[in-house]
Amino acid sequence: MDNLNLQTQITAATIAAVSTPAGVSGIAVIRLSGNESGRICNQLFKPLSERFKPALQMQPYTVGVGYWYDAEQKHIIDQVVLTYFAAPNSYTGEDLYEISCHGGQYVKQAILESLFALGAVPAEPGEFSRRAFINGKLDLTEAEGVMDMISAESSRQNQVALQQLRGQLAKEIQSVREKLYRLMAQIEMIIEFPENEDTPEQREKILAAINQIDRTLSDAVASFAQGRIVREGLHVVISGRPNVGKSSLLNLILGEEKAIVTAIPGTTRDIIEAQIILQGLSVVITDTAGLRATDDIVEKEGIERAYRAIEKSDLIIYIFSPENEELWFEDLREIETLLERNKKIVLIAGKKDLPDHKKLSDWLNQHVSTLEQNLDIIDFSKFEDQKAESIKKYILNYFESLDGSEGDSIMITHLRHHRILQKTLEQVRQAQQAFAQEIPLDLISGLLQAAAEELAELTGDQVSEELIETIFSAFCVGK
Repeated sequence: MDNLNLQTQITAATIAAVSTPAGVSGIAVIRLSGNESGRICNQLFKPLSERFKPALQMQPYTVGVGYWYDAEQKHIIDQVVLTYFAAPNSYTGEDLYEISCHGGQYVKQAILESLFALGAVPAEPGEFSRRAFINGKLDLTEAEGVMDMISAESSRQNQVALQQLRGQLAKEIQSVREKLYRLMAQIEMIIEFPENEDTPEQREKILAAINQIDRTLSDAVASFAQGRIVREGLHVVISGRPNVGKSSLLNLILGEEKAIVTAIPGTTRDIIEAQIILQGLSVVITDTAGLRATDDIVEKEGIERAYRAIEKSDLIIYIFSPENEELWFEDLREIETLLERNKKIVLIAGKKDLPDHKKLSDWLNQHVSTLEQNLDIIDFSKFEDQKAESIKKYILNYFESLDGSEGDSIMITHLRHHRILQKTLEQVRQAQQAFAQEIPLDLISGLLQAAAEELAELTGDQVSEELIETIFSAFCVGK
């Protein structure tokens, strides 16, 4: 990508947008970025007193209080606070002004219209961050971290987004790229200068360095198992036959009557979703329609939706009831089918308060051993409040059991990053195999070069304009 040409295209216009959420609020912030931002603000902003300067006379990183006028400078729209961030040390790398005004819909729209009347244009989704990337203020991973910070709903989401925004992922990737280039330089020295012989000792040193890169990349790839869940939330689906206690379990975990509970089988005919935060982890729990054969059109649609939710789940809580013993084997076959699709399942022996519960529990313990996986079994009754806590703990323990790492270690949360790192790791492992097969060093150097180029796409050092458009179009307007 030709960054200079792209920069010329993007920065030709001065852009404006509301950066705070839609709706009525105490205050709102409107952003203006580009070469003409100072001129535009200077015409519309009139300082409240001599203590404050007109826009073009403001010192960088200072604020002014004053009145904001319409484009014809006849009517005052609002009393505002104007903040000035000078290029190149602003978020976008351009001259940038932020107008803090009252958060009424009319005020926001009137100020925007005054900006547009004097030459500004509406910002596209993510255009402020896109300019920050083009002007070298952010790399692609940091820009994606900005969006993750905005959408974070839990402390874990916030922490991994902040890690990415602070450039820790970019630093780790840059470190791996530098190691790859050093290895390529060592190989080049051996090839170009005969006195640097291609000896087994030399190859052993190079291979040891490649093995270290392999371990770093492998750890990063493995962290995606947890990282994806941290970013998107852990999706838990409560499944089973009608009237086994699915809705009761959902209500107990949530601590509220979210789902209707009756003794009539098939009460739940649609999926019911709810979110909870468990020790900083976002968990989305879905109650589903009972799985059974039916001619009821509405219930049949509910069951199809249940299977779609199951397909997207990270963990399935499958409930058995002491009632309807003749259907237990059918449930077991359903579970076998789900296991064949690599679904993760925990079994619940429900309605512990009923007399036949022990029979169910014994049956499950006996027949689970026939499955390909040794599934966990939890006894449950809606009349035991502490059981909800034990199930919440089980969900957390399941998450912690996944490959991955938190804290100071790098955690991969985006599918784009995961795919690039997987491709890079494949190139590195081909280089390892090439060493084992005693392939010439120049070919091995080519594999390392391919690995370094894969990593360049992750941070945006080598990236297509199409990919940039795809990433930033997912941002909200005003960011």
